[in-house]
Amino acid sequence: MKKINLFSGTENIYNLACTPMDLPGTDTSLMGCRLAPGAQSEAHNHFEHEVFLFTAGNGYVEQNTERLPVRAGDAVLFERFQNHVITNASSNEELRFHSIYWPGDKIAGQNVPDETKPAIVFSTPPTPNGDLHLGHLSGPYLAADVLTRSLRDQGRNVCHITGRDDNQTYVLTCGQKEGRSPEATATHYDGLLRDTWARFGIGLDGHISPYSTPQYAGFLRHGITRLEELGLIERRVEAAAFDLSGNYLHEAYISGECPSCGAGSDGNACEACGRPNSCTDLVNARDRENNTEIRIKDTERLYFRLSAFEQQLSQYVKTASMPASVAALSLGMIEDGLPDICISHPGPWGINHDIPGFEDHKIYVWFEMAFGYLWGAAGCPDVVPEHVMALARAAYDGATDIFHCYGFDNAYYHTLLFPAVHMALGLSPAGTHVVNQLLDLDGEKFSTSRRHLIWGRDFAAALPQDYARFALMLNRPEDVRENFVLADVQNELDRLFADTLAGWLDRFTARLSSRQNILPEPGAWLADQTAFHNFLLVQFETARDQTAFSPRRMARILREIIVEADRFSRGQAPLLDAAQSGTGNYARTALALEALALSVLAQVSSALMPGLSASLSAMLGTQHTDGCGFLPAGQVLRSDQRPELPRTPADLAERITLPSQLQTVIAAQ
Repeated sequence: MKKINLFSGTENIYNLACTPMDLPGTDTSLMGCRLAPGAQSEAHNHFEHEVFLFTAGNGYVEQNTERLPVRAGDAVLFERFQNHVITNASSNEELRFHSIYWPGDKIAGQNVPDETKPAIVFSTPPTPNGDLHLGHLSGPYLAADVLTRSLRDQGRNVCHITGRDDNQTYVLTCGQKEGRSPEATATHYDGLLRDTWARFGIGLDGHISPYSTPQYAGFLRHGITRLEELGLIERRVEAAAFDLSGNYLHEAYISGECPSCGAGSDGNACEACGRPNSCTDLVNARDRENNTEIRIKDTERLYFRLSAFEQQLSQYVKTASMPASVAALSLGMIEDGLPDICISHPGPWGINHDIPGFEDHKIYVWFEMAFGYLWGAAGCPDVVPEHVMALARAAYDGATDIFHCYGFDNAYYHTLLFPAVHMALGLSPAGTHVVNQLLDLDGEKFSTSRRHLIWGRDFAAALPQDYARFALMLNRPEDVRENFVLADVQNELDRLFADTLAGWLDRFTARLSSRQNILPEPGAWLADQTAFHNFLLVQFETARDQTAFSPRRMARILREIIVEADRFSRGQAPLLDAAQSGTGNYARTALALEALALSVLAQVSSALMPGLSASLSAMLGTQHTDGCGFLPAGQVLRSDQRPELPRTPADLAERITLPSQLQTVIAAQ
C-alpha cells in the first residue's frame, strides 16, 4: 500500500504544478495537476491518449479552434498528438484535475482527415522578375499541387491559390536592368510563370494579382486602417539607411552581412537564417547599385507592433503543424523578444499608404502579403473592402483548413507576422506549414547570375510530365538541403520506370494473358505472400497519412512499392510459371497480390504522377480511391491501357537549354 498527495505539485510541467504517480503493472499513468488562478498552461500535445478529470475550480480547455468550459466533475478526452491549452478562469481559486494517460496502438501521430472540412492550399506568390528553375519548383509550387490532389483524393473540397508578388523591389531592379517598367516586367514574367506551372501539371484555382486588380489596394489600406484603429500601427522615428545621394535603401537596394548569423543578406530579412533585420544593423552594409557605403539618419516611418503578440504567437507556434527548423526559428525569435516591423518605406514602387503624413511611403510588401492571402481566400472579388473582409473571415474562421507552402527563407513571415495580423483581425491563422529548404545543383546553390541552374520549362520539355514531377519530389529538400545531380536523376528514372516497373508489368500481363486476362481471387497463402500483403497495407496507410505532409516521402513510398513488387513478382515465378496443379491455389494468391500492388501503386501515385495513376486505373478497371482491398475476382485486365514507360532521352543534358540561349528564345516568342 502506498499513499501520495496528488496535488502537492512536485514538478512544473507546461506551467502546471504536477505530481506524477506510477501505476505498476499497467501501461497507464496518473498525474495530479494544479493551475494557479488566472494562469494558462503552455500549448502542448502528447504521444499518449489522455483524459482530464476536473475536481475543483473552473476554466476552459482549448484544442485548435474548439473551446470547452470545464468545472469540477467534468472529463475531457484527448486523442494522442492533439494540441491543447488549459486556462483557469478564476481569479482566486486553483483549477485542479487528474490526468490519466496511456499509449495507443495506431501509427504514431497518424491523422484521420475530416473529409467534410474544406481546405485552402496557398503556395507563396513568386516574385515576377524571372522564370522558375528546378529549385523553385521543388519547393512550394509542385508540393502545393501534390497536396491539393491528395486532399481531393480524400474527398475534400480544396482549392490551390498562388499569385504574383508584384510589389517586390526586385521587380523594379529587374525592369531597370532589362529596360522595362516594373509593370511590364511583372506582366511579362507572370506569363512565363503560369506557362511553367502548366508544363508541370500544376493546377491553380485562384491567382492573386495586385497590380492588375484595382480593388486590391483598397482592401489592403482598409485592413491597415483597422489595425491602426486597434492601436497596432505606430509612428516612430528610427534610424534608416540611405545612399550617398540621399535615396532610401531597403530590400533589394542594400546588402551586407546578417547581424544574426553573419551570412550575406539583403535588407529586411536574411535568407540563410530566416531572421529579420532593420537594414541599418547589417554589417558592412553597402548600397547595392553603386557598391558604396551607406548613410544613416533618423526617419519617421510606420511600425506594426509584432511584439504585442508574443504570448499568442508562442501558443500558436506550439500548436500549428510545422517542421522543426521553422518551429526553432519562430520560438527562438519569441524568446529573444519579437521586433516591431517597419511597414512603410519611401520609394518609387509599391502600393502607397493612405495614413496621413505617410502617403508617399510604400506598404512593406511582406506586410502586404498578410492581406494578400485574405484577398485570395475571399476569391479575389470585385467588391468593396468590407465585403472582402467578410468573405475572408468566413474562410479564416477555423472551419477551413489553411495550408501554407513556402521556403524556409520566408518562414518568419508565415509563422509570426501573418498570424499576428490575422489574430488582430479576429481570424484563425493557418494551421499547417509545408516548408522546404534549399535545393543545390551539383553541390552548389542554384544561381541565375552565375548561370548555375536548370530552368523548369527545359526540364519539363525534355521529359514526360510524370517523370519530371517525380524527380523533383524525390529530391525535394524538406528537412535539410538536398543535391540535384542530373545524371543520377536520369539513371534513377530509367532504372525505376523503364526497367523495373515496365519489367514487372510485362510479367504480370503475360501471366494474366494465359488466363484470358481474368483476375483471380486469392487462394491459399504462403508466408512470403502474407508478408508482402502486410507491406502493401503499411505503405498504403503511410502514404495517406497527412500528419506531416511530405511529397518526398510519397515519392519514396512509390519507389519502394515498385521495387518490392517487382522483387515479389520475380520471386513468385516458381508458382506462376510451374505446370504442377498443386501450386494453383498459391498461384492465385500471387496474381491477386500483384493486382493489388498495382492498385495501391495507382492510388499512391495519383497526386504525384497523375498520368501513371490514370493509366494503371484504366488497365485494372479501378478508381484511384478504391482503398486497399483485393480487386473483384473475374475482373478483366485491359492490358492495352497499360502505361507507357519510355527511357529518358540519351541526350537529356544537351536538351536542357543554356540560360543565355533560353533568354533569346523567350525574347523571340
